[in-house]
Amino acid sequence: MDLDVAIIGASSAGFYAAEQLARAGQRVTVFEQQASLAPARRTLIVTPQLQRLLGYVPDTAVLHRIWIMSTATSGASVSVELQDPDLIVERAQFVRLLAGRAQAAGAKICHGYRFQGMEAHSAGAAVYFRDPAGQTATAVARAVVGADGVFSDVALAAGIERPPAVPILQAEVRLPPGWDPAVTQVWFDALETRFFYWLIPESADRGVVGLVGDHRSEIRALLQRFLDRYGFQPLAYQGAQVAMHHPGLRPWGQVGSARVLLVGDAAGHVKVTTVGGTVSGLWGAAAAARALLRGTSYACELRPLKRELDLHWLIRLLLDRLDNRGYDQLLGHVTPLVQQFLGRYHRDEMARVFWKLLLTEPRLVLLGASLLLRDSGGRRRQPPGVVTVAESE
Repeated sequence: MDLDVAIIGASSAGFYAAEQLARAGQRVTVFEQQASLAPARRTLIVTPQLQRLLGYVPDTAVLHRIWIMSTATSGASVSVELQDPDLIVERAQFVRLLAGRAQAAGAKICHGYRFQGMEAHSAGAAVYFRDPAGQTATAVARAVVGADGVFSDVALAAGIERPPAVPILQAEVRLPPGWDPAVTQVWFDALETRFFYWLIPESADRGVVGLVGDHRSEIRALLQRFLDRYGFQPLAYQGAQVAMHHPGLRPWGQVGSARVLLVGDAAGHVKVTTVGGTVSGLWGAAAAARALLRGTSYACELRPLKRELDLHWLIRLLLDRLDNRGYDQLLGHVTPLVQQFLGRYHRDEMARVFWKLLLTEPRLVLLGASLLLRDSGGRRRQPPGVVTVAESE
């Protein structure tokens, strides 16, 4: 088949790119290796930016809304009341919603097509698949979008460096008696994890408790100890490998005359402070669509998103150097004015307003400067380089 754009991977970012391209009249097909659209269930918390990107999010796709973000350490706690609520969505339902939008715009979806590779072709790139019957199928496309996740085969075939990855694990639980379902809670404990634990309500009586792991941690054992500590009984588990952004990533390449652009987890379009990539993945997908439709540089179209993700990378670098006493100090700097700021501006729009936060609380500048000069053990350290997937596993 001859296509303008072949999209590999039935992810939210892949479907959103397909929708944008199809609405502009492009011949677009999404190829998915699974026999049907059956993404794993996962509870996600996203900012109101999702509604601004999509135009609207139907109530059927929203499980719940969160109005208060509460953060705690062993010695301090602080809460932020959100001006606009965060949305709790279920990943499988959300992906199906985006698939329907893409198809309504004119994109096609081919299930049971496993990507095998690609090579130069006079009309762009020849993309090879193993079809549902086990035969080789070929699509000729002038552009290829890799939306096939953190271990992207498209990236491998195009010689594009893949992002580092970390595991996340969530346990579905009943909310504790008296828990306000409008409150999401985050706990920092640098002795156990360089990230954090969370409790995200997804209804009036249920939620998920989880954490992010890394190559130094036993994520299942850490989560079980946390569940036991607070008396949570797991009803089911949700897990995934999630990409991590790094400023050095270049999620684009070329095969023959065909441009190859990565989106979503394949591109590392994930905020490494929260390991959230739903909104930033759609943002990157929109940038890829614009680059293909306008014939512009993907790097230029990605610039606003990259600024946002680079800022989160820098913040993560500093957070990784905090011990528990440092987290207590950080929360002590979250004054009522800082709380108002964080309630007004969400985490997907920090790059354009971060300077206002530093003016609001100058002690944050001093804390950040001191952390830049040392690591968690007090030693001077250079910013880390790009971590390979093998190193992160």
